Amino acid sequence: MEGSLTTRRAIPQQKRIPVVNLAGQKIGEEELQLRTFSRNTANYCVHQAHTIYKYQQKPFTIFLKRRSDMKKGKKLWKNKGVGKARMGSIYSPLWGKSATNKNRHGLDDRRKLTLPRLFHNKAISTVLQSKWRCMKIVEGLEDIQEPRYYELCDMVRAWTGMEPGIKQTLMITRNGYGEEHKYWCIPTKSSFWSPLYMAGRLIHNFSMRRPRDMDPSSDGLHRALLGRRVIISREAFFDLRAKFNPYDGWAFKSPKKILVEQMQKLVQEYPYDREAEFEAAREVPKKLAEREAWAKKIRKSS
Repeated sequence: MEGSLTTRRAIPQQKRIPVVNLAGQKIGEEELQLRTFSRNTANYCVHQAHTIYKYQQKPFTIFLKRRSDMKKGKKLWKNKGVGKARMGSIYSPLWGKSATNKNRHGLDDRRKLTLPRLFHNKAISTVLQSKWRCMKIVEGLEDIQEPRYYELCDMVRAWTGMEPGIKQTLMITRNGYGEEHKYWCIPTKSSFWSPLYMAGRLIHNFSMRRPRDMDPSSDGLHRALLGRRVIISREAFFDLRAKFNPYDGWAFKSPKKILVEQMQKLVQEYPYDREAEFEAAREVPKKLAEREAWAKKIRKSS
């Protein structure tokens, strides 16, 4: 129709990702299709999202005094009749201290750059979709129970076809995640419960994240961009597909919309008959003591 505006969502073609076992043997395939930016704007949008995210992570803690923060001092000469340039204080640029007007000033230097959550999620899904050529889905990766460093190195070598640590590798699993202590540089107590993290934390250029970490609240976009090889457990792959699905991915819905959809499902699962509810309420006695006796009678009869 003439004069009508139509919007087209950028949905990429389905890519087939190989599924391998722990030994690296191919046992099947899965289809990858996530929501992405259009081909013409994807590079620019992802670059903008990553730039804003990295800027927001800067601490802005360094605070140096500027000219306005110091005492003015004595005026060394008057403005006129001296033959010199007028000066206000010893912190004037005339004395080679112009940096006092430009030094870092804490949060005053921070610009207000906003990164919408929907835009950030779309950037993450775009990067993950672009990694389909170097992506492997591993069956049974979540079932590893012992933190064996050399065994995991052999597995990574079988999955990627190269020595671990040569290229940046990202492994996404439900259980393979841990953290190092901020000051002691050792794994935290909760990290010892993750065999995958304890096995792979010493591998060079090897990052481990969960599906929940591929989110604007974490460094999912940065890690996805760094990864030149992506290893995903089968369970985590289904989580990511449900999260970034181009048609009904929950990452692109507001909390209110998700709540409404869940309530609609509950209504269909448990149909509500108002007349039947009214009749059941009329059978209940008004007094509390009579209600207890009535409830006991109902239990015995049923």
